[in-house]
Amino acid sequence: MRISLEQLREQRALVTRTDIRSIEGKHYMAVIHMGDSQRILSNHQDETLMLPSVAAMNELLDEQGITNRMLVHDSPYNEMIGLDEVGVDPLRIATGEHR
Repeated sequence: MRISLEQLREQRALVTRTDIRSIEGKHYMAVIHMGDSQRILSNHQDETLMLPSVAAMNELLDEQGITNRMLVHDSPYNEMIGLDEVGVDPLRIATGEHR
């Protein structure tokens, strides 16, 4: 499912967590957690909203009143050396509440 900036602004009280994920180290997207559901932050054309940095995503989420944020980094190490990726938790770094 997707959620627009306008919808996020209206439903921000329902947000339990936001994951900022890197796409090939060049772009960042946000996955909004609302209870048991996850929604991808999207632009007005219903495409995944991609920003060039964590700082830009943090600024945008700040403007929407979203402070519970985590940068989520999946390590490709096990995949690179031929090991099973199952059971490897991603690195999570808080980027919002501590500000």
